[in-house]
Amino acid sequence: MKDSIKHLLKSYFFYFFIMISFKFIILRYLLLQDTSIWAGIWYDASFILIFMALIELVFKRGKVIAYTVLDLFLSLLFIGMLIYERYFGTVPTYYDLSQLNQVGSVNESMWLLVNGTDFLFLADLLLLAVIWIVGRKWTYPAKRTSNFAMSVFLIAGLVIAIFNFQMNKGEPILDSALFAKENGLFTTQFVQYYQDQTNSEKAFAFSGEDQNVTQQKIEELKGNSYTPMSGHEHFGVAEDRNLIVVQIESLQDFVIGESIDGQEITPNINEWLNESMYFTDVYQQIGSGNTSDAEFLVNTSLYPLGKKATTDQVGGMELPSLPRMLDEQSYHTVTMHADEVEYWNRDELYPALGFDDYYDDKFYGEKDMVGFGPSDGWFYHRSMGAIDEINEEYDKFYAHVLSLTSHTPFEMPDDKEGLDLPSDYEGTLTGNYLQSVHYADKALGEFFQDLKDRGLWEESVIALYGDHSGLHGKLLESEDQDLLADFLGERYSLLNRFNIPFIVGVPGEKDLIGTNDHTGGQIDMMPTLLNLLGVEPESLYFGHNLLHYENNLLGMRYYVPTSSFFNNGTFYIAQNSRFDARILNMNTNERIEDTYKDPNNAFEEEREDILQLLQWSDAYFESLR
Repeated sequence: MKDSIKHLLKSYFFYFFIMISFKFIILRYLLLQDTSIWAGIWYDASFILIFMALIELVFKRGKVIAYTVLDLFLSLLFIGMLIYERYFGTVPTYYDLSQLNQVGSVNESMWLLVNGTDFLFLADLLLLAVIWIVGRKWTYPAKRTSNFAMSVFLIAGLVIAIFNFQMNKGEPILDSALFAKENGLFTTQFVQYYQDQTNSEKAFAFSGEDQNVTQQKIEELKGNSYTPMSGHEHFGVAEDRNLIVVQIESLQDFVIGESIDGQEITPNINEWLNESMYFTDVYQQIGSGNTSDAEFLVNTSLYPLGKKATTDQVGGMELPSLPRMLDEQSYHTVTMHADEVEYWNRDELYPALGFDDYYDDKFYGEKDMVGFGPSDGWFYHRSMGAIDEINEEYDKFYAHVLSLTSHTPFEMPDDKEGLDLPSDYEGTLTGNYLQSVHYADKALGEFFQDLKDRGLWEESVIALYGDHSGLHGKLLESEDQDLLADFLGERYSLLNRFNIPFIVGVPGEKDLIGTNDHTGGQIDMMPTLLNLLGVEPESLYFGHNLLHYENNLLGMRYYVPTSSFFNNGTFYIAQNSRFDARILNMNTNERIEDTYKDPNNAFEEEREDILQLLQWSDAYFESLR
């Protein structure tokens, strides 16, 4: 027995098991803030046992190579997971890792998040390299392990892993980090995959009768008495006008109407506010698809899928959408984006949404490149040329116009930096962001003037919104937090981060000038615009007309745990692996969870209602396949 133990302690198996287990402990601490070493490591250790016992049983020669490959793979995987979490603020799932080819636009920013502690995951491999170089051989006293012992380890690992999976496969994963902290990182991936496949197979046989879901029930769940859209005020005031919707990359609400050292950050948008309706309390609701999810939300009024990029699931579908509804009203519908149409599978998204045509990087070319695409100035210039042709050929049109320049890391050429920033802003992410937004506003102002010069301004409804936050995650250094707190006059919170502008102009309609503080989200944009155009949707939608309803209940997932919600005054952020539930007063931006006895279980009814809305939306989406 003693000899067996000695052999085990002098084996490759023992050395790599200790090293890889130590890496899991570091990962759990850095990724999940797990300070209890033994609480969850057992679940992950069971998978280490499985992998390594198989190496011992399968490989008669070259074990050190197999172990080194496994060690290197896990080390790089762990570093990638940490960088991903620092940028997106969420623990990646198996699906996110399979979609790494879709994060090309943020590669430069994500590399800025590499931390010195990341190299701890490569330390043992560096040691091996030194041993090999110095000794020209693997000098660790490697003894052959017992096949019987390895079989026992394999069975033990399988029993623990399978038992843990069976116990948790039916538990909803509201936050992948919290689930991983309690049940292990590997188990979380397997449970997520199982639930995704199970839900896909069920296909949510959905109809209004099966689920008893109607537009009235959706609205009542938000606290309102349902009224058909045709009964809303302002219904049809912009009937038969063109619709131009501008999506501004990374535009957050806190810059609107603000100045720095006497310089307006968004002077053209600020001027436009004098003749438009400005919705001040609107929030992003995107999932892992980011910008493409914003496109989906605005054009369908359905919730994105959260953990999966919705664009990956829409191939071959015909979604009830803003383009299709306007097509029925004889509109010609186009979408314009200077990125590659294959990025985020937009080549499948646009047909699913029913756009008649799209303009992508092939149309815009590579003139005046900033970051990874042509500048907004060139983009709007080329878009205006296309709109001229569309306007000549068709009686009315809908153009969804998506800008690009104000994308992370917000580094602008000198000739496009229009702000003279205070010295403490120079070279910071916050300063770069303000410069990029100022330029985006300048290019937008030129586009607006082109519309006016051609007589299209008065003939159109013009809407603008931000797709998602720009200042987020661990890209924000402590100096950025200080700058933002000074700029805002309050701490920079998740409420500030998720708040995006939504502005709608209907030239000539004086009743539609001013501000509207109804709580809203990107899911509400389509119904609000359809109301003005006088179009009553015949299909289900999960947003509502912000000009009519006062109460709201908005869900968000992926960037905060599922079951988090916005309503009329409260932003509830459900518990995750790092924090207990946080509750923000939306009017004061103050944290108020201390006023609740048990914040994790507060607002039970609202959390159940938002989960119901999300389930209905997902089920309806699946029924459209």
